[in-house]
Amino acid sequence: MIPLQLRMLNALATIALGVSLAAQQPDNPPPWWGVQDDVTVSLYWDFSGPAPFVPLEVAVPSWYNNPVVVTQAVPTGPLSIVGSLNGHTDVLALPGNGTNRQASLAVRVDNDPHYDWVKIFWIEFDEFEGTGGSVVQSLTKDLAKYQRSSMSTKSVPLGNGWNRVTINAQLYPQPDDESMSFSFFTTALGTAAIDDLYVNSKCIKVDDSDQDGAALGEPDGFSVDLTAATGGLQCSAAAVTEGAGPGFVRSYWISALATLPGSTHQVFRLNQAGVPISVTQLPDTLLTAPNGASDLAVETVVSASGTTLAQYVYAIVDLRSTATNTVVLRAIDATGALVPARNVTITNFPPVPAQSFGLAFNPSGNLGLGTFLITAPSPGTTGGLAFEFDRGGNLLRTVNNLPLGVVGAGYDDVFGNYYWFSNEQRQTPSGPIQVNGSEVSGYDFQPTGVSFSGNLQLPNPSGPRGGIASGFEVYRRGTGEFRAACVVQLALPARSMLYELKGPFRWGQSLLGTCGMRGLPFEGSNNFQVTLSGVPNATFAMVYAGFSQRTIPTPLAQFGLDESFALISLDMNSTLQLPVTPGEFAFTLPLLPPGSGFSYVPMYFQWIVFDPSLPAGIATSPGGKTLIY
Repeated sequence: MIPLQLRMLNALATIALGVSLAAQQPDNPPPWWGVQDDVTVSLYWDFSGPAPFVPLEVAVPSWYNNPVVVTQAVPTGPLSIVGSLNGHTDVLALPGNGTNRQASLAVRVDNDPHYDWVKIFWIEFDEFEGTGGSVVQSLTKDLAKYQRSSMSTKSVPLGNGWNRVTINAQLYPQPDDESMSFSFFTTALGTAAIDDLYVNSKCIKVDDSDQDGAALGEPDGFSVDLTAATGGLQCSAAAVTEGAGPGFVRSYWISALATLPGSTHQVFRLNQAGVPISVTQLPDTLLTAPNGASDLAVETVVSASGTTLAQYVYAIVDLRSTATNTVVLRAIDATGALVPARNVTITNFPPVPAQSFGLAFNPSGNLGLGTFLITAPSPGTTGGLAFEFDRGGNLLRTVNNLPLGVVGAGYDDVFGNYYWFSNEQRQTPSGPIQVNGSEVSGYDFQPTGVSFSGNLQLPNPSGPRGGIASGFEVYRRGTGEFRAACVVQLALPARSMLYELKGPFRWGQSLLGTCGMRGLPFEGSNNFQVTLSGVPNATFAMVYAGFSQRTIPTPLAQFGLDESFALISLDMNSTLQLPVTPGEFAFTLPLLPPGSGFSYVPMYFQWIVFDPSLPAGIATSPGGKTLIY
């Protein structure tokens, strides 16, 4: 509990901060940093001005009407603001004075509690630990408020004795506030300091449906022959809407190429059984747009309380064959009617070759106004490209080094990840495939290492296993379940197929780190690795693998491991692993050769982490799940 007198002092210090929002921005923040809604808080302390412990409210909810109570940064001990320290100005420091000293800073950030939601908590700050100084940070937990959490930490050297520290945590069930304490220690003349503290808290509605045993890449049994459903047309992309209300009745939106030079491209609406119920004629033909509507994306308009108000499907159309540098995103409402007022026209599209673009919509982009990410599978040796545009068609950023051949894209706003679907030929131990999926963090646009394949069980005897990737979308069902809608092209007879895959890879709640993967999970692979990251204090780790998960996660509190759970069957385990770099572990899992019977067998992974900074010295990680192809 923070003493009342300190809260009163903090209240007296609350005045407007003369800090420009553009003066400082975090490095790779969450996609929802700075978003103005009722479930997201974005704060920044630069420890300068007359009120150094009062944050700049970058974006706060409407209910956030008493910042002195809901947000607190309370120092204790001999902390002071130092005007300059090794290249940083106005830092919070504990200077050395020849004796051992200690102090602390308690930070509390409020957010609106939602029972059975997940709270994503992200912080970033710069720390200085000179000779004889140290800063120790930890998320303080009230176990009466939530049962389990996951937390990962990374530190990047900045030079001059400074490091940039980033902490990601998922808290479930949510506490109604997040608390973090900084402990400063100095010996002799050493100095410990922090600067530029960013805090972001977002509440998301996700149930336990991602923990139902479905491995990443597992087909869910739904598939539609789109060529048959549309009367013989070639279809290139799909999107999914579920509409408002408790029924969550799905509609599948399918783009179809025109058949004659003067005829128009179309977007079909199918019900959840795959039967067409409407068709939208686009104002574009094979002459004006040879690739048709090459991908689709969905925008869901929600109220402040999270109620779905409307949904729009966007079709990306490349008009550069007749309109110089022009690409348009055509908007379609839930009834199938074109909505020209919501179109996004890009009149100065980057000079890349004509091709099938991928399209994803990010509702958190551009401070919550929404952005469109367009992938361009340009040929060459440097990889594909992606371009992010605002609603006015203005280019916001260019993303380099995508996989080649990315023809479909999707975005999962729940955890902030993009997904690509590529038709680049990838060699596997069982032959080449052209249905390659991968995951990219929306925080920094870097690959996470998670990869998957399309449905390789689809018969395609005269072409590559699983066909050729064409279109892609990810979405969450009304139940919270993750799905990836994939469109592929098959040969003899030539036809377009739609199916859905389950996911994601990471699942479950447990205390420490992030479980990941690297390489190809194919029979015969010798480069498939299970990884662990975000555990900078870990000295050893051991990975367990199993062929099933526990129906009910087993709490390990009885063994002194608070907030750790056993998530999987413990069918096999590695030896003790040393970190490959600080905070990072990897175990190469040898897979049996092709034909050994493990194709399309799900596997589950979880790490045991040996960390001397923990009370028990041991914790478990969240899990990972994937198919072995």
